[in-house]
Amino acid sequence: MSNPYSKGFALAIVLSIVAIVCLAQNYTQSQIPEANDGIGISNQVAYSIIGDDGWSQDKFRDIFEKSTFFTLILIVAFPFVLIVESKLKKKVTWEV
Repeated sequence: MSNPYSKGFALAIVLSIVAIVCLAQNYTQSQIPEANDGIGISNQVAYSIIGDDGWSQDKFRDIFEKSTFFTLILIVAFPFVLIVESKLKKKVTWEV
């Protein structure tokens, strides 16, 4: 299997971006009081991340911001994963 680490890391980035989009949609939806009777979760992905307890606009924003920060860390770390993976591949090639 070639590039298993970078493929797994790329998959994590894609899933994290999907989560950010869903959390952003949920947060912005909670900012429109006319859209709902009270506050609610607007999609299944956001619900699986946020859960049942303590819904508030502040909690929605906080979870969205933390998820965004985590995704940015993954994106910044991805080139380093590629570099390490290529060095490991070269090392294995030289040893054979």
